Amino acid sequence: FTLDEKVAAVKSYTSESLKTLLDAGVDVGMVQIGNETTNGICGETSKNWENMAKIFSAGSEAVRAIDKNILVAIHFTNPERSGNYAKRLNTYNVDYDVFASSYYPVWHGSTDNLTSVLKNVADTYGKLVMVAETSWAYTLDDGDGHENTVRKGKDDSTTYDLSVQGQANEISSVIKAVKNTGSSGIGVFYWEPAWIPVPGSGWATEASLKYMNDKGPCGNEWANQALFDYQGNVLPTWNLIRDFKPEE
Repeated sequence: FTLDEKVAAVKSYTSESLKTLLDAGVDVGMVQIGNETTNGICGETSKNWENMAKIFSAGSEAVRAIDKNILVAIHFTNPERSGNYAKRLNTYNVDYDVFASSYYPVWHGSTDNLTSVLKNVADTYGKLVMVAETSWAYTLDDGDGHENTVRKGKDDSTTYDLSVQGQANEISSVIKAVKNTGSSGIGVFYWEPAWIPVPGSGWATEASLKYMNDKGPCGNEWANQALFDYQGNVLPTWNLIRDFKPEE
């Protein structure tokens, strides 16, 4: 596909998807253009930010054309390098509202640094900021015979215990880190709270099911970071998210 074809496809897909949701009565407050787009989007890589910016802008234009009150978010990994991403978006005049970052403690530094870089983006470019993905393991027990991302001897040495309380502490720390950016910090999403090792659990797509089957029966490496145990029982951690108040 040419760049122009990709731009047209993104704009059309975003528009059609959003209209479908709105027609079904869904209250859409925000649309994210792409997922963890640090290295590229739709085949356009970070070696050519001008092309990436055109893809982002196409999605944004589609949202704006339907409802200017719906926030447009763009999502990257590696918050320790967020300033560079925000600078590129600004250079190429990408129209968006929310700068979203993933944050996983084994890869992305301290929560103090998370606050610092997100606040810098908010203050420098006048954007809202948030964490679009975060998680932590509540156990090292294996639930499906497939090695987990966080397991004994790998990604298991951080400031958080590998327990339900450790998971709660990580979530609380990330929420506070975003809150500490000031009024521009709008929230945190947990990923993936319900991805437990049972048939049919995944991203609800054919690609997800194939991915899990490739890992073995019901296999996935994130199961021990869900907010439910391997039998599907909700963990106490869920209460922290449910009952969290902005003033805390």
